[in-house]
Amino acid sequence: MNSLIVKKYIIVPETKSIRSHYNDDGDYCSLVLEGDYTFMVMMKPIEIIDESINYYGFDLNGATSGSKSILGPCRPAPVRIPGGMEMYWFPHTSPLHEDCVWFALHHIDAIMPDGPNTSNVYVSGGLCFKLNASEKDVSMRYDRAEKLESRIARRKVNTFSFIMERTTDTYSVNEGKRNYIIERKKE
Repeated sequence: MNSLIVKKYIIVPETKSIRSHYNDDGDYCSLVLEGDYTFMVMMKPIEIIDESINYYGFDLNGATSGSKSILGPCRPAPVRIPGGMEMYWFPHTSPLHEDCVWFALHHIDAIMPDGPNTSNVYVSGGLCFKLNASEKDVSMRYDRAEKLESRIARRKVNTFSFIMERTTDTYSVNEGKRNYIIERKKE
């Protein structure tokens, strides 16, 4: 394969997929699809995901357990890569399998069946990945990643609610340094 070879890599918003690959020397590494370019990275796919999460001060174990606490028990769990533009990624099968492909949620255009246990995943730009997994399984993993994104987005919206007993008194609500201060108005 005559292409660019990179030693380390951090996922960017233009990164569409990461798949495992063996180079000419038999080393286990990754092929990364970023924009219209594919290049080899001398890291395993799971190492790229972990390194990208570490770059923003978090870790893969924390991202996985955080996803599971939001979604409930699921395997494999999608992950959120924080940063300026939060990115959500999901593996099409167990990340420990050598044939695992990781996809960026925001680059998936379609998931179509190709047979009883195969599917085609179309990413932005028109590229297609043929996977040894049913369309139902891949779609379920995509849906989980979408649900994770939606739930995290809802949790980030600041909402204000409180419960008070019904009285004839008048109260004022003022914003404090860290929370709200409720005071009864004196007449």
